[in-house]
Amino acid sequence: MTNPVSPFRNNLFASRGMDIQSALDYAEMMINTLSSTDQVAVRTAFGVVINTIDSAVTQSQGPSPEKLAIIALIDERIDESIAQWMLLNLRDKVMSIVEDDDISDQISNWMSNNFDIEDYNVGDAIESWADRNLEEKINEAINNLTFTVNVE
Repeated sequence: MTNPVSPFRNNLFASRGMDIQSALDYAEMMINTLSSTDQVAVRTAFGVVINTIDSAVTQSQGPSPEKLAIIALIDERIDESIAQWMLLNLRDKVMSIVEDDDISDQISNWMSNNFDIEDYNVGDAIESWADRNLEEKINEAINNLTFTVNVE
């Protein structure tokens, strides 16, 4: 962040450091050496300079409250516009999908256009499952068998 007042600094003159009240008291003392008419004009000009410096320093530290309020208002209007657009357009899009065909037909059409069983090697998938699970499933089936032996 840069100091917006720095470009106007003049090292020909003294400073009161950070003591603004001391600098204002000094300026008041100098203004009082002028005629009454000149004092009014200098105090007016001096007040304008002080207020401008205050605004410049405040704005250099971040957005002003007015700017923040405008940004919030713009954001709110954008959100409202997007919500309204989505309500109108998405509702129409969904209705156009379901009004002509049954939804299950739409899903079926989508699946047939986007999912092709030939893209998958079913044989390899079954073999892989069998390698991982078949022995366990056979043992589980054998362990669940019960025998009854009748001898006559």
